[in-house]
Amino acid sequence: MLQFQPLDLKAQQLFSTYSQKFDCQLMNYSFIVLFLYRNVCRIQYAISDNFLLIKATQNEKDYFMFPIGEGNLSIILDKIANEMLNTHKSVLFYQFCNDFAPILIQWAEEYCEKTACQFQVTSVRDDFEYIYSAIKLTQLEGHLLKPKRNQVNHFVKHNRWKYNFICKDNIDKVKTFNTLWDDYKTVGEQPSLMKENMALEEAFNYFFELNMQGIILQIEDEVVAFSIGFPLNEDTFLVLFEKADRNCKGAYSMINKLFANEISKKYTYINRAEDAGVDGLRKAKLSYLPEYLIEVNELKLFEC
Repeated sequence: MLQFQPLDLKAQQLFSTYSQKFDCQLMNYSFIVLFLYRNVCRIQYAISDNFLLIKATQNEKDYFMFPIGEGNLSIILDKIANEMLNTHKSVLFYQFCNDFAPILIQWAEEYCEKTACQFQVTSVRDDFEYIYSAIKLTQLEGHLLKPKRNQVNHFVKHNRWKYNFICKDNIDKVKTFNTLWDDYKTVGEQPSLMKENMALEEAFNYFFELNMQGIILQIEDEVVAFSIGFPLNEDTFLVLFEKADRNCKGAYSMINKLFANEISKKYTYINRAEDAGVDGLRKAKLSYLPEYLIEVNELKLFEC
């Protein structure tokens, strides 16, 4: 039987050892993202047959990510499927990109031939991740990005502003701003925002232990926006959290441009996560003209 255990900081080096040879741009294969959402999604992990297994549990359902490791992948997939089918009559693999889809489909076809099970693969649009050129988010050139330039120009012209990197001296200001933002947005009444904010609270608590990075935007001494993230790999930086005062015109565009400028000094791409199916968020992310979206899939295998 697979022995899963809760995720904690002690597992970071173990994850790093396995992920070094795992070529995937999806943010949920990052230890930091998994750690921040460990309580929100009940993230657990196990080691079996030289593979790192990651499981999330939501609404009493278990979800398995693509196994990370080197060895006989079919053996470990069979082991997961056998165990889940014995207890739940189905197994769900989620959060895998198109590169791994053929591997999982081939395994599922072979498994179904042996067991008379069935499977289905679904493309999950709400989980698609948005990838941008860091330099383009800095320059905001072209007709389609003119509204963003106008917002930035308005902010610069009408405010005495400054920005700094988030550090021990100012992180309390960021927390205070976030609390006010939550109250204004009635986060407690919106499950998706509430889950995100639970992860953000963990980001504040472990900001320096996890070597996260971020900037804070102020008018005079008042915080109007912040942005937080970390490197996903050698060429991509993940912007995971970003909030701004919507009553301050141009604050969102300004924090986006400022952070992109810093990121572009070291990284080629910026991953700005998914839109979770929120119409306004999807419209906003598309308005910045992503270079491409990473398609995210899930595979469900079930007894007939």
